Amino acid sequence: MSGPPSPATYRCAVLAEGVVYGTGATAPYILGAFQTLSPVLALRWLRAQALRIADRLDPDPHRAAWVRPFMRMPTVPAPDAPALLRAWAAASAGRSPAREYLKAGRPLSATFPDTDCTYTLSIHPARSLTEQPTSPRPGCGTCPAAKGGHPIGNR
Repeated sequence: MSGPPSPATYRCAVLAEGVVYGTGATAPYILGAFQTLSPVLALRWLRAQALRIADRLDPDPHRAAWVRPFMRMPTVPAPDAPALLRAWAAASAGRSPAREYLKAGRPLSATFPDTDCTYTLSIHPARSLTEQPTSPRPGCGTCPAAKGGHPIGNR
């Protein structure tokens, strides 16, 4: 007895949600999207996006040449999305379980709060359109597909 088939594609997205200046309302913004056939590539893309966002928000103080030693001192605790994103991208312990979780067809997401915005990284497994049932709907006797033909291919 085998389990359900692995998803055919993995849709990845990076979303930022924050307050729109002057309105008080929040709005989501798509920062990136990607689709692949491999859960490994999906996770790799998401880790690269986490580092990209972290470096745009706040350059890594341990790698940036312009950061002076006194700037590396601890600060008042506050939501620090860049540090959380870097830690998430660097964590290797969860990679294999995450890959298996995705291969089982379950969506995966991680949310990182910051002072004025929340960043969400997600992967949604999807089945291929060719794996969908192709039988016509019941009661559709006039549909060319129900008679074995295709409206464009059989002229």
